[in-house]
Amino acid sequence: MTARHLTSIAVVVPCYNEELNIDVFYTSLRSILETLHIPYQVIFIDDGSSDQTLALLNKLADQNKEVSVLALARNFGHQMALTAGLDHVEADAVITMDSDLQHPPEVIPQMLRAYESGFEVVYAIRESETFRGPVKRLTASVFYSLMQHITSLPVIPGAADYRLVSRQALLVLREMREIHRYLRGMVPWMGFPYAVVTYAPRDRHAGTTKYTLSRMTQLAKHGLFSFSTFPLTVITWLGVILSALAGIYLIYIFMITVVFPVSGVVPGWASVIVVLLIVSGIQLISLGVLSQYVGMIFEEVKDRPLYVLKQKRLQRDKDES
Repeated sequence: MTARHLTSIAVVVPCYNEELNIDVFYTSLRSILETLHIPYQVIFIDDGSSDQTLALLNKLADQNKEVSVLALARNFGHQMALTAGLDHVEADAVITMDSDLQHPPEVIPQMLRAYESGFEVVYAIRESETFRGPVKRLTASVFYSLMQHITSLPVIPGAADYRLVSRQALLVLREMREIHRYLRGMVPWMGFPYAVVTYAPRDRHAGTTKYTLSRMTQLAKHGLFSFSTFPLTVITWLGVILSALAGIYLIYIFMITVVFPVSGVVPGWASVIVVLLIVSGIQLISLGVLSQYVGMIFEEVKDRPLYVLKQKRLQRDKDES
């Protein structure tokens, strides 16, 4: 890999009801960025917050020329907020991170060193997952293991949305406009060389996580169905296996009723009901899997914009004025 010189940095930060974290986060982030002596931009994206997040972000933009603010018209979700930020940044290296201080800004210099050594993508991952509950650790482990085996993606366990992408990777990412976005899969899908840096996990500075169980489930579903046809393969093989078993059972019935008649054979209603329930259950599951794919296609063909902005205050607009 060829070493390169970094001339500009952009940090993309989605926010949703983070009024208690904004000021502390920006102070911490700025203290790190100022030590780098490289021109930087911080672009905050308000994801339809219902508290004072947007007002605080606008105040930061008034006081700091490096701060840009995008405001989505409603809550479009974390992945869409990140996408909006990535669509509006111009820099050699772009870092995405959360504003709750669970992604420590102190890791940024390490990420930039990896970029300067030639890597197009740099992932920041937690050193351990012990701070999470056992259920969340287990479900995350199962999901990443599943993705590793059923997709061709180089899945990195523990890699969330704290990452750096180069200008080259950013331009490719912008061309990927699918509505069911799973950036944790889209970035490795591009295939650029990557590096990994680690950090000690922290608790949130204030507030509660916005990634509820339902949101995590939805994100996992987008990852699974967007990057793999494995569920379709599973139901296909279930159909093949059931058909084979049905054929064997049909031969058995033919043998005991026609070839070698057995007297006193009484129809087994219990076994028939059990078979019907199993087959019906598999049919419903198969329809559900197919419906997921059809639903995703339905959403894609609408060709609607990924997000809607109600406010845009960019650093370059300030410079022009």
